[in-house]
Parts: sequence; structure tokens; C-alpha cells
Amino acid sequence: MEVRTVTTSDRSLLHAVRSTLVAAEEAFLCVAFVQERGLHLLERELEGMQRRKAAFRLLVTTTFQTTSSAALTMASGLGLEVRVLNPGSGRTFHPKLYLGVAREAASAVIGSANLTGGLATNYEAAVELTGRRGDSPIAQAWEWAEALWSDRRVQPWIPTAGEVAEETFEPQLYGLLRSEVKRDPVFLTLGPSARRNRVADLSPVEIHIETERSRSRSGGPVRVPAWMFNLAWERLRTHGSLTNSELLNDLRVHRSSAVCAILARLPPVRATNGNGITLRWR
Repeated sequence: MEVRTVTTSDRSLLHAVRSTLVAAEEAFLCVAFVQERGLHLLERELEGMQRRKAAFRLLVTTTFQTTSSAALTMASGLGLEVRVLNPGSGRTFHPKLYLGVAREAASAVIGSANLTGGLATNYEAAVELTGRRGDSPIAQAWEWAEALWSDRRVQPWIPTAGEVAEETFEPQLYGLLRSEVKRDPVFLTLGPSARRNRVADLSPVEIHIETERSRSRSGGPVRVPAWMFNLAWERLRTHGSLTNSELLNDLRVHRSSAVCAILARLPPVRATNGNGITLRWR
């Protein structure tokens, strides 16, 4: 069995969690909190599990109101069987455990990160274990998680009919965006060939951006959801810098050029050009 420390500083923690799920036939996410942006970070892997008809479960708490109903709706829509454990009597459900099995191979990521944007944006650390399911530390983690899943206080979570999972902008970020859009709705992309990104509409859950490409392809603006900006904003604010490559490949923000262009205009941010675009917190 191999053991290594993974962290958010070099994004190895996020990659370890993704690796735990990418080929898994069975997975168990046992975490205190879940938010939509955390699920978006693992969406590709979870959708792959759903296509493979893999068995995957999620156990969370709703005691602290950090886990949103919208996030659990999204998790259920991605195929996860969701249960809630609220122990009560002053006790707290607070694990951060990601387990996966693919035939004889097994892995576990055990640390400090919930299934939130914190997987990429906080300062978090974990231990990644890779080996076989029968290896003692991995087997013990599964046994402990299974015992929690079977706890008599656990309740199945049932989605509310008609509820839509939609993340809203962080309040501070939304205020800054509104101010800049009001001042000038046209944002130029960064780099040697500046292109116009015109904000056609801004709401608490999304920005609609019109570009030359969007006009030629769809005849109008394209939608960029709030979670993309939230992830970029939190990563930048906590770690002090964010490259366009990290935004695209690690955070999987596929409107990265537009997001960079808009964030670069906000007062706390400045952009630098070298081998690529880098945003820095002032």
C-alpha cells in the first residue's frame, strides 16, 4: 500500500479525490458539508460513474446549514444515493472521507476537505492511501463509514419536487461585478489579441456574455454560471494567484478567458502576462 500527503496548495488533493472516483465501481463520500461548487469539481468523474452504473453513496449532515438543499438535489441528479446523519444532543458529524474501489484496487482520501469549493480553494491537507480493499487502513475506513451509513439516526434524503440546483454569486463578488458592469459592460480578454466580452445580463446566478464567436455560433450571448466565478474568486483570494491554465484544467471553468477578463477588472485583482495569463490578488 502507498501513502502520501496531498494538499490544495499544489492541487494534489483535488486530483487524488478525482483519481479515487475516475475508475471506481463503488464509491463512498462521507463528508460533513456539500455545496454545488464542490460537486462541479468532481462532476466529470461522477457522471462517468453514473454511466457505468457504479454504486456510489453520499453521507452528509445538514445541522449547520452549510450543506444546501440545492447541492443535495444536484448530487441526487448525478446518481448518488444520499443520506443525512444529524446526531443531535450536541454531537457533530464532521468527517471528510472519500473511498473508491475498482476490482481489487482501492483508494481512500482522508483529511480536512469537505465536498465544497474548499477542495480547491481552501488550505486543506489529506492523506491518500492506495492499495487493495483488504489492506488494513483502507478496510478500517470502509468499515467505519459503513457503520455510520447504518446508524439508526441516518435518514434517506429525498429531493424536493421541482427544486433546481443553482449556485448564487458570493455577495462580495456580486457587488464588485455589478459595479464594474455598470461602469462599462465591455471587458477585453487578456493577452496579445484582446477580444471584446460584452456582459449582456448579470443576475445572482449567472452572467450572459456576448462575444464575436457567440454571435456567429448562437446569435447572441452565452451563459456563464456563478459557480465558475465563485471557484476562481475563492482560489485567487486564498492562494494569491491563479493562472488561466489552472482555471481551465484544474477548476474546469470552460469560459476561462471571459472569467479572467472580468475578474482582472475588479479592484483587488491585477493581471500579468508571461508564458500565460496570471491573476494576482493585490
